[in-house]
Amino acid sequence: MSRIPPDALTALQQAATHHAAGRHRLHLVPSENRLSLAARLPHLMDAAVRYAFPGPEDGSENWAWPGRQDLVDVEKTAANRLGAQMGADFVNLKPVSGVSALTAALSALAKPREIAYNLAESDGGHGSTRFIGTRLGLQMKDLPVDPATCTLDLDELARCLGAGPRPGLVYLDAFMCLFPVDLPGLREIVGPETVIHYDASHTLGLIAGGAWQNPLAEGADTLGGSTHKTYPGPHKGLLATNDAGLAARLDEHASHFVSHHHPADVVALAVAAAEMDDRGPAYAHATVANARRLGAALAGRGFTVCGEKAGFTDCHQLWIDIAPLMDAEEASRRLFEAGLVVNAIPLPHITSPAGLRLGVQEVTWAGMREDGIDELAEVFTAVLRDGQDPASLAPRTRALAVAIAPDAGPGEQVLRVALAAAGIGGGA
Repeated sequence: MSRIPPDALTALQQAATHHAAGRHRLHLVPSENRLSLAARLPHLMDAAVRYAFPGPEDGSENWAWPGRQDLVDVEKTAANRLGAQMGADFVNLKPVSGVSALTAALSALAKPREIAYNLAESDGGHGSTRFIGTRLGLQMKDLPVDPATCTLDLDELARCLGAGPRPGLVYLDAFMCLFPVDLPGLREIVGPETVIHYDASHTLGLIAGGAWQNPLAEGADTLGGSTHKTYPGPHKGLLATNDAGLAARLDEHASHFVSHHHPADVVALAVAAAEMDDRGPAYAHATVANARRLGAALAGRGFTVCGEKAGFTDCHQLWIDIAPLMDAEEASRRLFEAGLVVNAIPLPHITSPAGLRLGVQEVTWAGMREDGIDELAEVFTAVLRDGQDPASLAPRTRALAVAIAPDAGPGEQVLRVALAAAGIGGGA
């Protein structure tokens, strides 16, 4: 084994320290999830440093990149499995992230100077959509949203469009979401020629598990997004459709925007997809149940939880307007000291500059159920409403974290062996 330079050991030690600290916190950020040990292993394999391109359609060897057929086969299997979960005939795994999928979709599905609608950032739209769409030459316009329902205002959209031409593209890019979109109603308004693209970055795992609307079955032409939020996979992206022509366009554009789509991540996604086949429906429905239970528990303790009249949420996210108690960044800092990691960011339709965005998908995938959610609500309340010392509550959070991810678990054992082999001990 070659000598590891001291600075490399320092970097590994810092990452190991971060890992150890993070394991004893509860991560409630809606855009993150955890990978199983099986899904992490491909990054220790040769797949992590290779390209993998298919050969001729007859399945024979690609002599420009020989010896990669095993990886190509894994990708085909993963695409087929994900297609079954999404109800899609065509799945493209070239995107390396959600924004990578976003870029390819905007480029492929609308022509320069065409009108494309998406959600304003103030209504929960992704911050990159408008920038990228404009740079691609699209005329980007805001979809109207009803603050009372936190979803599209289709009556207002119909009034805006009137009898005029329909947009070339409607890009549904909610990274702040609580409730589904009325896709059949949207399709009726924009007509059959407008392409509707559904960015499922946040809800992909709920779609796969049957706990959220199925966009492709309800009127969307294409679907895309990242694979590491409610879907418990690696940081990667995908595009999907049932339209062969749109699939060809998406593949052409994705191929030019992404030259190398990271085979180790593809294998990790294949593992996650098999895991979702095994336990996805139970996980997805438990995620929604946990989010609603936490929303009700916090509202019952005096917190202002958005969407209360509609049951707080239909997905993994909760939005808390914390301004009546304190500044959102101060609330995030206090929760962090107690071992709870949350987003302090601007929320749609609240007057304060920022609120707290929570997500329960990661703790649910790890196995948390009703009693853990109730204890979580108690810690949250003690820190923010009752003013208890956050550090004094950290042991309760740590107990919850260890209960769903024991220190002696197989993943931690493997990591300790790997760190020891690199000359680092005790970091994890």
